Amino acid sequence: MDNEFDPEAFRKFEHDGWNRLYAGYHSHWEHLTTQAIPKMLDATRVAEGDSVLDIASGPGYVSAAAALRGAKTVGIDLSENMVALSTRSHPELTFGVGDAEALPFEDERFDAVLINFGILHFPDADKALSEAYRVLRRGGRLGFTAWAGPEGSAIGIAMNAIAEKGSLSVDLPAGTPVFRFADHAECEVVLRGLGFREVSCVDLMLTWTLPDPGALMSSFQQATARTSGLLGAQDPKVLPAIEAAMTEACLPYVKDGRTELPMPAVLTTGEKA
Repeated sequence: MDNEFDPEAFRKFEHDGWNRLYAGYHSHWEHLTTQAIPKMLDATRVAEGDSVLDIASGPGYVSAAAALRGAKTVGIDLSENMVALSTRSHPELTFGVGDAEALPFEDERFDAVLINFGILHFPDADKALSEAYRVLRRGGRLGFTAWAGPEGSAIGIAMNAIAEKGSLSVDLPAGTPVFRFADHAECEVVLRGLGFREVSCVDLMLTWTLPDPGALMSSFQQATARTSGLLGAQDPKVLPAIEAAMTEACLPYVKDGRTELPMPAVLTTGEKA
């Protein structure tokens, strides 16, 4: 996947992928990505009466959790089908289609801007973070989560299996490096360069529980735009070998009949000066 970067091609790839996989994401990843939300809300001090923007809102998990704390929330997502899902699931909350790199809000509107595992899906993450800074009030807080490096994670298991039995060099739009914001120093440099202060990065260890070790590949195929695209671009003849390699690598993580895979992540926060 060393193609020349084309932001519009990557934006379309992400849009189309999540429009297709919205239901799969809700089925396969809800119990995983929601594990980070209470920590993010605590770190950004979301409280009753706060105005909160939930970017890349997906099925609405962050908005729903913030609303339970008494916050006034708005969620935006690039995928129309994700917005429809979140609206059905939480009809009392506000969701709309929107681009993280061109937020449809006035300056200094929100007390907090939250992005739960969405940062790697933006063609220009720096521009999205700049937009988050713009719409925050003075003293407002930003919080976002990103997957940590592939070592010791389910993502690494999948990537290793594809590299070993298939190919990582396929014809897909190049995008934001998946693990760019796993680097604490990079997060600090980017946020401070935009004007944020009190920047903090905290390592999290989430657990992805699957019904059996053979479920990893289908979970990626049905619920992730980038890895689903990567698997879809493989020669169909090698897919059984990739699946077998993923399954074998999951066996050490079987506990009491369930497969509990580590998913390390990084929570980054900052305050608008």
